[in-house]
Amino acid sequence: MRYCTQINPVNLKGVLIMPRLLVPVDGSDHSIKALHFALNQAVETDSEIILLNVQPSYNTPNVKRFVRQEQIQAYQNEESKVAFEKALAETKNFSFPVKTKLRIGDPGVEICAEARENQVTQIIMGFRGLGAIKRTVLGSVSYKVLQEPPCPVTIVP
Repeated sequence: MRYCTQINPVNLKGVLIMPRLLVPVDGSDHSIKALHFALNQAVETDSEIILLNVQPSYNTPNVKRFVRQEQIQAYQNEESKVAFEKALAETKNFSFPVKTKLRIGDPGVEICAEARENQVTQIIMGFRGLGAIKRTVLGSVSYKVLQEPPCPVTIVP
C-alpha cells in the first residue's frame, strides 16, 4: 500500500504531524510478522509506531464471583507485558519512536478506537486464520477492524 506512505497528516490547526502506524500485538508469530512489515514502513516514512495490546475485559458474572478485580487487572497487565516484551525486542535496533498501549475490551472495537483517538495514518496487523467454522461463529479481529477503520488497514498474511 505505497499510497499510504505519501499521506501527510495535518491536524485541525494545520500543523503537520508525524505519521503514526498502529500495530496490534498479542505475542503471536502473526503479530510479529506484521510488526516487521510496519518497521520497514516506518523506516521509509519516518513514522512513529504504536504497539497496541488488547486484553479481554473478563467482565462476566461468573468471573466476578470467583476472581477479584485486582487479580483480573494483574493478569491483564502480565499478559500485555509478555506481548510487549516480545514486540519491543524486535524494535531495539531502530531509532524512531515506539510507544506501547494497553486497552481492555473487544479487540476489533479497541483497535479502531485507538486509531481514531491517536490520528493513526495506518493500521498494520497480522491475519490469523481461525478456520471457516470458527471465523463464521466468532468472526476475526482483522475482519472486524476492516468494517469501520478510521484509516487504511494493511493485513499481513
